[in-house]
Amino acid sequence: MTAMKTAGPAEVLAVLEHRDAVTSVEGMAAVIARLVGGEVRQVRLSGDLSPQQAARQVVRALREPGTFAGVLAGDGMQPLWRRVAPQSPKPVVLVPAGTRDQPSRIRRVLLPLDGTARSASAVAATAERFARGGAELVVLHVFDAETVPKFWDQYAHAGQAWEQEFLARYCAQPGARLELRQGAAAEHVVQVAGAEQADMIALAWSRRLEPGRALVVRAVLDAEVPVMLVPIPAP
Repeated sequence: MTAMKTAGPAEVLAVLEHRDAVTSVEGMAAVIARLVGGEVRQVRLSGDLSPQQAARQVVRALREPGTFAGVLAGDGMQPLWRRVAPQSPKPVVLVPAGTRDQPSRIRRVLLPLDGTARSASAVAATAERFARGGAELVVLHVFDAETVPKFWDQYAHAGQAWEQEFLARYCAQPGARLELRQGAAAEHVVQVAGAEQADMIALAWSRRLEPGRALVVRAVLDAEVPVMLVPIPAP
């Protein structure tokens, strides 16, 4: 691996592992860097590295002070991100397969929150950076059968007060708005991202990919927008 490093207060790593992903990964890294006021650092992986060696070197770069996030291709039979993301202490952005044209800026970010302090705390710094950079935050909360509030069928004023309290507690960024749904979170995240024309999905996750875990993460990989996986610190 060779790296071309530029100085900057918040480096965004463009991890270039094969020629087909260069344009999309570099483009998204540049868009994110503009949003957070940082710089792009290219990380080129040589073809003679084993998957384990490549992952170790990318994780090492992500752990460096000043690194904000890493951008990787989200496609492939054995995608590198599956080895990198569970070990990364910084956000990892996955660019969907076939993406070529990138927006000049990120205007709207979908931020799914499960209503727990841990997930909200994990994404707080990232949400603040995005809001400060001018991106609109659309917070999505999906109720299940056990958490649906009593006012759901008769929304009225109680629902508005609940929304305000939810945002104040879990995402107090100016201008953030809340979308509520009921059902399977994995399905609604992709649907709302499309309906809202989100440029990115930023999702807190536990860094666990074993069977039965990360169901929402697996679902959002089918979305046609980049997905930022923000690690939840271990308790």
